[in-house]
Amino acid sequence: MPGYYVVAAGREVIVHASGDGRVTGSVAIPVAAGNALSGVSAEPFGSADDRHFVIVVSRGGDLPGVAAVTLFQLTVSPAGRPGGLRQLSFKSNGTPVIGAALSPDGTMLALSLVHEFLPPLYGSVVVITLASGATRTWSGRGAPGYWPGIPAWAGDGTVVVPWWHGTTGSMTPAEITGTRQLDAAASGASLTAPLTPFPAPVPGLQSVMLAPGGGQLIASSCHQAQHTATARVLELSAANGRLVRVLRTQTARFGNDADAADAVFSSCRVLSVAGGGAPVLVQAFAFGRIANGVFTPLPGATPKVLPVSAAW
Repeated sequence: MPGYYVVAAGREVIVHASGDGRVTGSVAIPVAAGNALSGVSAEPFGSADDRHFVIVVSRGGDLPGVAAVTLFQLTVSPAGRPGGLRQLSFKSNGTPVIGAALSPDGTMLALSLVHEFLPPLYGSVVVITLASGATRTWSGRGAPGYWPGIPAWAGDGTVVVPWWHGTTGSMTPAEITGTRQLDAAASGASLTAPLTPFPAPVPGLQSVMLAPGGGQLIASSCHQAQHTATARVLELSAANGRLVRVLRTQTARFGNDADAADAVFSSCRVLSVAGGGAPVLVQAFAFGRIANGVFTPLPGATPKVLPVSAAW
């Protein structure tokens, strides 16, 4: 099990011990990151060693859909003490960052972006060399209605992303059609190849993450009917998208369908996947980890902060 997980809460990043959830330290997100902007939110993404994290801070502007994005790198000590947040050089030009992953050696950062506010929706992948700030971009402008999910690094320096397709005019729920593999050492190009397609798209998913190394997909699939919301956390094959096993099923009753639909929208996510596909941090109506087929609730979620943003 990873030693620590981090939770972004307001303008603070809190480090928890994975075993019992106790707080081992915290660090404030610089106030300047939200200067003259509103709607500050932070999303952490972890590396394969549970000691290095990237914090994606998004701020809403005066116009709907316009966001400024700032990236920070956080290192956690062996005792769980967080260092300071080191700002990384990156310009998003108002495009939301939906996923990030540090390379295993910590020298490169892969980002997935979705251009959703100026139809048609499409995505792109950016790889940053942290020492120099040099960037390479793979644009999906030629594939409208498709976008890359949260990236993961394979052992050979390849960046792998789930390849999403929208079927309802919204990003959730949507379907996964396969995975794309990008050579991080290349100069960047179109995001239309190469693709490992699934025999059939996997529909009705809210979130998907690749395990480090790219062998498994961990997904959330949730729905509501008759005042009841049902959340499922699934392990899928990254080769063909077929169901390997169901990791968790959770149901919750609500007073009306609107509240049930809101729970599906805000509280149904795979948050972070450790090496080998287990354990997994999830928010399937409750926040916690799944390991060896057992769900354990963890501290970090509050009723006023949904959805939870956490990673290990």
